Amino acid sequence: MIARPTGQALDIHVINLARRPDRLASMAAQLDRLDLRWSRVEAIDAGEGGRGLRADFGRGLKARAFPATRGDFACSLTHQRLWRQIAENGRPAVVLEDDAILSDKFAALMTSDLGGLMRRHDMGVLKLEFWPGPQKSRRFPAGEPIGPVLGEIRLYRMHSSFLGTCGYVITPEGARLMTDRFGRLKVPVDHALFGREASMGFRLLRPGFLNPAPILHDVGQFGSDIGAERSEDVPRTFARRLRDWQVRWRLAREIAAGRAERVEMRWSGAIDPPRAG
Repeated sequence: MIARPTGQALDIHVINLARRPDRLASMAAQLDRLDLRWSRVEAIDAGEGGRGLRADFGRGLKARAFPATRGDFACSLTHQRLWRQIAENGRPAVVLEDDAILSDKFAALMTSDLGGLMRRHDMGVLKLEFWPGPQKSRRFPAGEPIGPVLGEIRLYRMHSSFLGTCGYVITPEGARLMTDRFGRLKVPVDHALFGREASMGFRLLRPGFLNPAPILHDVGQFGSDIGAERSEDVPRTFARRLRDWQVRWRLAREIAAGRAERVEMRWSGAIDPPRAG
């Protein structure tokens, strides 16, 4: 179990576009109700960045294997800019996007030594969210069970890609690794952190996740600012198809050997989440 020191142990940063005060108001109400200190981080607006976003995001073989939209560029660059700040501050921090729903367990975790837990298990990043959409990879990720954290919430080492960056903890060491090693991300931020196929943060940071998750990614109230730009019809490059096959093969062997298991994700809130269509 994690030790429970008095007071808030983690910085909390909320990423928010200036043109979405409705989202910020929702986050402020939740965090203030939970009596948590937090700060707003100005999100880069995809509509204002022009060609500079692509240049800062980067090009190349990996970028072609993991196609990104202008919204992905802006979102990813915002997270990357925040990682630099976290690395400089030297404190583990929670990064929230502004469509998160926080359970009461989230507040309890903020007074826990999550940063120390992550260091003991050599995790640079810890995923806190559950997204109740149709993708099985997000509802049934593969993980190696490590142990209890808080009540029924358990810690797992991530073995499969588990995309989404609505809520996560990153250590300053992890933030520094990501910014030093990847000056330009070239892939969307969730692939950079939690994508086994992209082999970036997944390889460097050895991520974990919590289940039941203390954060629910709100799929209904606000919708996605970048989802409309994405297309499911973009063909995957040969290199990406080969990498996907290799990861599936290795994961199947790990599950067969008992080193990982499929985990049915749940939310630690009191009300069942809506399912995305």
